[in-house]
Amino acid sequence: MSISVPSLRAFAVWLALAMNIIVTPVCAGQTSSPANTQQLFAGESTDPYMLAVRATIWGYPLVRAAQLREKATQPSHPLAPRSKTVATAPINRIGQARDLAGPDTRIGVAPNNDTLYSLAFLDTKDGPFQLDTPNFKHRYYVFQFGEADSSTLTSFGQSSHGSKLPPIFIVGPDYRGHVPKGAQIVRSTQRYLMVAGRVLVDGPQDLQKVHRLQDQIRLRQWLGPNRLVQAPIASQRILASEADDVPKGLALLADLGTVLEDWRVSKEDAGLIASLRPIGLTTDNGFRYAQLSPSVRAAMERGVADGLAIIREKTRHLGTMSGGWSTSYAGSRFGDDFLLRAAVAMDQIYVLDKDEALYPVAHLDAQGRQLDGRNTYILCFRKQDLPPVDGFWSITLYYEKGFLAANSINRYSIGDRTPGIVYGRDGSLGLLIQNEDPGADKRSNWLPAPREPFMLMMRLYRPQHRAVDAQWHPPAIQPIDMASAPGSEGCGPP
Repeated sequence: MSISVPSLRAFAVWLALAMNIIVTPVCAGQTSSPANTQQLFAGESTDPYMLAVRATIWGYPLVRAAQLREKATQPSHPLAPRSKTVATAPINRIGQARDLAGPDTRIGVAPNNDTLYSLAFLDTKDGPFQLDTPNFKHRYYVFQFGEADSSTLTSFGQSSHGSKLPPIFIVGPDYRGHVPKGAQIVRSTQRYLMVAGRVLVDGPQDLQKVHRLQDQIRLRQWLGPNRLVQAPIASQRILASEADDVPKGLALLADLGTVLEDWRVSKEDAGLIASLRPIGLTTDNGFRYAQLSPSVRAAMERGVADGLAIIREKTRHLGTMSGGWSTSYAGSRFGDDFLLRAAVAMDQIYVLDKDEALYPVAHLDAQGRQLDGRNTYILCFRKQDLPPVDGFWSITLYYEKGFLAANSINRYSIGDRTPGIVYGRDGSLGLLIQNEDPGADKRSNWLPAPREPFMLMMRLYRPQHRAVDAQWHPPAIQPIDMASAPGSEGCGPP
């Protein structure tokens, strides 16, 4: 059996935990399985390599969330112009994307191409805040409240409140004051909180209608009853990795140190955070890497690299595997599964909870090989196997790093709302995934791919129970010869 390098590293780290040693790569051919949180965090350790692995896996989502906040709010130039496809704004303000995401969208990973975003990062020390929204009528919408560790404990929208939300009252972890009558309270667990609204757009012709709804969204600082004002733009700590003297291999831990200086330590993570003090990570001083010996720093750099490799390996095993698709049914509530939290942050940070959306991800075809645009694929849904949703569904194609791939027809996703999509006479749906234009008779069902490895993400908004309960899975992605590709009649006979 041949084993991938990330799998080998995962096994090596598991072995280190069992033997409490600094590890070296194991030999090719040794049986291994993906590491899990219980293995990686079992027992105490003073080994700098192992502590760096643990700090990387536990801290990666905290760092990614902070990087996203910094990129969105631009603390050095908060009022700088922003692209129309990103919903960014200064901290404590809400930004509105005015165009759907495209190849130039470079914030977060795996942006959707179905909705316009409304986005805010809040410093709850400047709160409370009040979010007011319009009546969305029959249009799909949801507002998500993302924690600083990348989890989401709360979201409100069409599923919870129908067409209209009450005022949303947003407070920090220590707030014990007045709550406006009739308001829905959201309490952040940490200093920083992300607010992300998604409003469905049915193509470019629908943008102006959504813009009018966005213009009625208000996020303001609450000073007392009937006293709502624009919130101040607060100062933020700049992530430490931006300093010139930070070793590249320790940049992630440097950023984690910055995050820890603002971190509210819970009883659940107190022991883990305390264990990182020997490698220079504390809530008091961030990351003091200059005080570490060269040998300790070298061991830690290996630990960071292997920790990232373990996270990457986990992205291919996020949950239930079926036909090359991996579906996590943990949603956005990770509990103490630090590795799952990190892997979700790497591939699809700030997902909605599973009752609001499911996100099957495919890196592999039906034969277990990496998806690659130099090949041709078909994804065939029988009528009874179409995604079961009460909202809508789509499939978006990304480069391996999670960005949208430019193509000749500017189509980045395909789904039940794609204009002109053709079903078979038997109700089946066949989708072609390839680089070359398949021609006029097949173009309606074509999802263009780059001539390199790629990944697919399916989104099921308001999934039905059989999807949430893992009774439904996407069909496998089948490699085919272009000459045998079906026409535009779906998968069944014409």
